[in-house]
Amino acid sequence: MQKLKDNLVWVGLALTLLLVVFVELQDEPDNDMTEVVVVAPDHVQTQSEQTQQIQKQAVQTQETFVVTQADNNSRFTLRKKIIDVPVDLFALPQAKQESQPIAVAPRPPAPPVNPYTYVGKLIEDGEMRVFLTNGRENYVVRAGDTLEKVWQVKAIHSTEMILLNLPTQTQIRVEIGAVL
Repeated sequence: MQKLKDNLVWVGLALTLLLVVFVELQDEPDNDMTEVVVVAPDHVQTQSEQTQQIQKQAVQTQETFVVTQADNNSRFTLRKKIIDVPVDLFALPQAKQESQPIAVAPRPPAPPVNPYTYVGKLIEDGEMRVFLTNGRENYVVRAGDTLEKVWQVKAIHSTEMILLNLPTQTQIRVEIGAVL
């Protein structure tokens, strides 16, 4: 039984090979047809006078020309030269912006940074005093005092203190805890 199957496979392969050769023979062109190429001699003018004039005009105007033939009638069309720079065809049109000088206002100076840290407060003789430190020295201040000739204590309220920077004349508020 196995030998019969093997033989059938070989017969099938042989038939396939014969069919391929048969189809290939039918696809070949007939050898009766011969290809004829006509070449004009060098002394014969192959372009019309009109075509030569259009070529000269295209060279003078830096344009290319397209020659199309239909039904033995020549039609000549001039077109613009193809540009070398690519253009984004899908870009949205942008409104032309006129370049006008923009006056840039100078930035106001940055407000000075408070160098002092609140440590505590105390009411003595009906007057509130605040304890401050700058990391090196400790200060006990009241309204009207000047620190390091740069900061002046303008006012002290129950929850905030107002410091005035003397060189820039700017005020900053410092929270000094809860109401006593």
